[in-house]
Amino acid sequence: MANETSNMELVFDVISDAIEVLFDNVKGDYFTLYSLAVKNMLAGEVLQDDIDEEAKEKLEKIYARLTDKDISTEDIRKAVQSLMLRGLQETKNNNGELTPDTIGLLFAYFISKFEPKERDIKILDPLAGFGNLLFTIENHLTLNTELYAIEHNQALVNLMKINGDLMSTNVNIYFSDTLNPTITDMDYVVTDFDYYDITENGYFPYNVILHHMLSLKDTGVMICCIPDDFFNYDSDSNFKKALLEMGSIIGLIDLPDEMFKQNKKSILIISRQKFDNKKMLMVKLPSFDDPKEFNNTLVKIEMWFEENINNKK
Repeated sequence: MANETSNMELVFDVISDAIEVLFDNVKGDYFTLYSLAVKNMLAGEVLQDDIDEEAKEKLEKIYARLTDKDISTEDIRKAVQSLMLRGLQETKNNNGELTPDTIGLLFAYFISKFEPKERDIKILDPLAGFGNLLFTIENHLTLNTELYAIEHNQALVNLMKINGDLMSTNVNIYFSDTLNPTITDMDYVVTDFDYYDITENGYFPYNVILHHMLSLKDTGVMICCIPDDFFNYDSDSNFKKALLEMGSIIGLIDLPDEMFKQNKKSILIISRQKFDNKKMLMVKLPSFDDPKEFNNTLVKIEMWFEENINNKK
């Protein structure tokens, strides 16, 4: 574990130090300089022709610290996540586009429970942001995955692509509003909804869910992180009616309060298959600081999957 932390910190420090050198020599904001620093790493050389020789030598020495290091994809992802958070702080953006690790780990866990046998799967995040949710899920699954992402912000698309290249992880990225494309044949659709207001087009998360239910195979599953006021916008039950015509709500997991400074969330699981007489998975995850109670809850979840999913396959 200590070695993993060391490798993660090494990647973080190398890119941070490279950004500082570039800052003194190249015009650009944090994320522009981050992209240049990573492109140098990927190319194995300093690509900037307009910097002086001293700066070039500094950069070469910085990158040389990674030579012959065996660094895992997860170490790189953690370093990248920290670098993205720093960038959001420096550019005074909120971190709504960056899904916390814990959410990604839980999503990977639930996907693994739906997959008792090894097979290739396709996963789509229709609100991908930086791509951290997809990257986290892939790194914690033993399955072969094909990743798909939709993102309407060009800057985030560029960062997602370069971060994927850094992790040697291929992501099929669609630069588009999420309600425009319909990407079909997905085994899983995963996403992390932020808090949204109602608009003339309705409640945005409802629109996203109904649109991308069509992205799933007939046996596909959608896993969403939803804000606590999610169901408050369906006063006429039109969303629920439309959703149940397309599939079944099979899980609602109440997340620990400690995970959120404000704006608490839950995990909603929807199956494209219609399930009659299925007992819905409804649990409240206890604090991660209470391992005994947390493990007891995991046992209940495992039993639910064994009784309702795995013995049906």
